[in-house]
Amino acid sequence: MVSAPSFPSLDQFPPGYAEENSSRPLLATCIAFLVLETIFMTLLYTSRFLCNDGKQPGEQKANWYMISLMTGTYLVCVSKITLGFLMVHIGGAGRHALTLSYATLTTSLQLNTAMQLVCPLTTSLSKMSILCLFYTIFGRTSARYRLVIRTTFILCLVTLLVQVIIPFANCRPFSASWSLSQQDLCTINGLILWKFLSIPNVITTFIVVAIPIPALYKLRVSFATKLGLAVVLSVCVCGVVAAVMRFAAFLRVKSFDDFTYEQIDPLRWTIAESGIYMVAGVLPTLRPLMRKIFGNTTFERILTGRFKSSRGKRDEIRLVQKEKEMSVLSTEETVVGVDDEEKGKL
Repeated sequence: MVSAPSFPSLDQFPPGYAEENSSRPLLATCIAFLVLETIFMTLLYTSRFLCNDGKQPGEQKANWYMISLMTGTYLVCVSKITLGFLMVHIGGAGRHALTLSYATLTTSLQLNTAMQLVCPLTTSLSKMSILCLFYTIFGRTSARYRLVIRTTFILCLVTLLVQVIIPFANCRPFSASWSLSQQDLCTINGLILWKFLSIPNVITTFIVVAIPIPALYKLRVSFATKLGLAVVLSVCVCGVVAAVMRFAAFLRVKSFDDFTYEQIDPLRWTIAESGIYMVAGVLPTLRPLMRKIFGNTTFERILTGRFKSSRGKRDEIRLVQKEKEMSVLSTEETVVGVDDEEKGKL
């Protein structure tokens, strides 16, 4: 990833060069997403376990799949954040490489290698958990939806496996990944690996975000319910933006000669991307908790989409009957909430 530096004397650096440290934005990002992800995971567990009354066996099984995937996503997200902290405190992140010791540079390369292995887990697991939720929500609407969701799930899984295998297979021996004197033993340059290994993540992110758009457009539910889906979709769009910004940040890095200083922006967007995916995956599962907290209030009706139409009672009943004939989503566990809407209208 970087050639062995010559370690010039500190007197050769311009004033302030050796003291320059740009790690504060990375630390702020790590702290912010650690707090945010922990809060949302706490809300997820509260919603699943305290509001899990009256569930069918099939729904309970889907709940456990969701909880397992989201728990795995949270753990690897926290692992990534931990690596971010370590890069700053013992890896010299934010400081110029020529001002660091050989041992610090080696530690930084080891942490970068660990980050390469953790990143595919965070991005892919979060998307796979969202796809499981989409399958529960949209899978029953058509065979085409089921095929698209399953294919995307397999694509994310294959992407995960390939992105984990490449760092192990790239350098022989594997220790050459963090050895300053053995970089020529790696098949793919570290900078190229960092830049272009994220392209599949951007592609799969676009696919995941696009999946619910047709259903959101065609769904015959109230504006409030569609607004709830739009909020979740907007969070996913933020994940797309983070993925693109992460790729752009890597493109701006022209050389790894000063990689400890140049890696701050790419690492910030890397941590933000996976955190946004995790939040997007948790949001739709919080509906039962919101009903318990805000039951029989205006805010609860906004969350559950239980508003009466202005066209009158007869038109409402006719609309509900048509929705039943079309077999629109009827799961109780999703943000769509067609059952709750029909009950409120009737």
